Amino acid sequence: MKIIQILPKMNVGGVERGILDFAKYFNETENEIVVVSGGGKLIKELEKFNIQHYKLNVYKKSPLSLLSIKKLRRIIEKEKGGIVHARSRVPAWIAFFATRRSNVEFITTAHGFYSPHFLSYIMSLGKFVICPSKVIARHMQEAFGVSPAKIKIIPRWVDLDRFKFTPEREKTEDTTLLSVGRISPSKGYEYLISAMRRIVRVNPYIRLDIVGSAESNRERYFNYLKSLVQRYSLNYNIRFLGYRDDIEKILSYAHLLVVSSVIEESFGRVIIEAMAVGVPVVATKVGAIPEIVEDKKDGFLVPPRDPHALSKTILEILRNKSVTEKIILNARKKVEKKYSSLGCIKEIHDLYRKAKEFKRILVIKISSLGDIILAIPSLKAIKERYPYSEVTLLILKKYISLLHDCPFVDRIIGLDNNYKKISYLFSISLKLCRMSFDYIIDFQNSFASHIVSFLSFPKRSFGYRRKWGFLLTNSIRIKKKEENPLDSQENILKLLGIKLQKKELTFWSTKDSSLEKFGIFKNDKLIGINISASFKWKSKNWPLLYIRKLIELISKELRDYKVVLLGDSYSLRDSNNLVEYFKGKIISLCGKTTLKDLVAVVRMCKVFITQDTATLHLACALNTKTIAIFGPTNPSYHTVKSKNLRIIYERLPCSFCYKRKCGHHTCMKSITPQKVFFQVKSILKE
Repeated sequence: MKIIQILPKMNVGGVERGILDFAKYFNETENEIVVVSGGGKLIKELEKFNIQHYKLNVYKKSPLSLLSIKKLRRIIEKEKGGIVHARSRVPAWIAFFATRRSNVEFITTAHGFYSPHFLSYIMSLGKFVICPSKVIARHMQEAFGVSPAKIKIIPRWVDLDRFKFTPEREKTEDTTLLSVGRISPSKGYEYLISAMRRIVRVNPYIRLDIVGSAESNRERYFNYLKSLVQRYSLNYNIRFLGYRDDIEKILSYAHLLVVSSVIEESFGRVIIEAMAVGVPVVATKVGAIPEIVEDKKDGFLVPPRDPHALSKTILEILRNKSVTEKIILNARKKVEKKYSSLGCIKEIHDLYRKAKEFKRILVIKISSLGDIILAIPSLKAIKERYPYSEVTLLILKKYISLLHDCPFVDRIIGLDNNYKKISYLFSISLKLCRMSFDYIIDFQNSFASHIVSFLSFPKRSFGYRRKWGFLLTNSIRIKKKEENPLDSQENILKLLGIKLQKKELTFWSTKDSSLEKFGIFKNDKLIGINISASFKWKSKNWPLLYIRKLIELISKELRDYKVVLLGDSYSLRDSNNLVEYFKGKIISLCGKTTLKDLVAVVRMCKVFITQDTATLHLACALNTKTIAIFGPTNPSYHTVKSKNLRIIYERLPCSFCYKRKCGHHTCMKSITPQKVFFQVKSILKE
């Protein structure tokens, strides 16, 4: 597995030094590393490790940089890359689009506090987002909505072979303070210089070396610092050394490292380097620094912008050698345990392996309750094919409770009924995009679902080539006829190499809710009747008069059984009329049950009678003996074969017309209560 590291340039810096550490590590493993950048001074260092480098325009903040997407894609194909790890925003945009429609994993590292604007948004879209500290992880969650499941906190590290421990007694007599960092107001150097003014009054021979270069836009600040040094007559005590690439050598003669930052730091690599070589650290309590330094145990913390506290702490450290020696030893042990290059890079290496094995899969099935029940066998098959995966289901909010304890789904995202609005589609797509799905399986195959599949930017998306299906990365033509509802789903699953082993509905073992609140008890024998199939599709409904006559037959010949009426709130009026007619001898649950209650009732029924609706599929999935009454719809297309299912319909010249309204209703009226009752008795005799 080749890992492609992509960054703006290979010039000197913390990120670039990290790449060199990667080169050293991966040069000693079975994996290979490839570097893509805009060039730089450290290319020669890569050559020492025989690391392949490709120069691309991946550093300019310009839309023209996106022209490198195809070039990067060719590099990935040539090198057979398995991971592309982006460490900056422009390279990340290029890498993100280059890895779409492929099996190449995209990972990002958030090195700093990115402002929450569009350009920075890309750093949140890695399959995993590596953060060097908890404070950066929290920032990525709050500013960009990154899921905690995607975040991996792996700190920056130090090469212990390069930064070797130097006991205090081996250092020179002259006391030297050291501060390392670019010349910027964020580093708070003016407060450090002010603290030095107090320190030299106690020790006139102490020296402060400031290592770091000033960028062109920071010249005014640099001149201000130099004027402070002159004003306080500290020319002898303070030196600006500029940029140095031998930090380990400079640290070897330092007696104390001072970090005077005034804004939140994402990490603080020089701190762990100082701790590694045995230099005590005093630092301001900002950003991630308190995560590294534990005050008075392995270092010292002071408030930011407080020269008095800074000078006081420095003088106390220099006076109390015995305490300092203990601090130094504790700091070295911490670095060996938490910040060694070998350990941290190995963590990233393990994350690469996880990224290749682990799949995030979104299944879209937004429509009806019945369609969701029909999708359960497919959800099970997906989980069996990808056991090391996180399966998310996108459905309407009102159906979420049915699947709360489903073992085939790890997360459920609910949509409002107005989900088809363009603004809503964009909003939900943005949320899904942040979740970084490998695969999106679109069982809905509607305009809305295809838009969501596209705008969520998965690596691959699967569905039918209908309506806006061209937006999917992998699609098939829809067939005119299917043997049963599971066939259409299986055709899509075959694109992922998945086949349904058993074409039958299924459910899972659940702890059913108590039904005593409805007057139903454990040993009751129930016959369930769904009295209404659809409010909008009235032609599916069996005449209410026939239902009444069926109940009369049951009451007369099957007196040990309780009749339970089921239906939605639209059937409440009809159910109340039936309850009143039978003087309370039947139980009506129409409009009263939760989905969990519905499962418990249907599971308990000895026989369940229903028209073409969701409860038909639920009953079959629960292995309940079921009688299905069909009229305007074809049972061959809307049922899954089951040994527990008996279908009743009459073949007429107008059969399977699929009309939602019918003035004659002949197909349903031709199914007499006696025919249905005959099947009820037949089932109960089995």
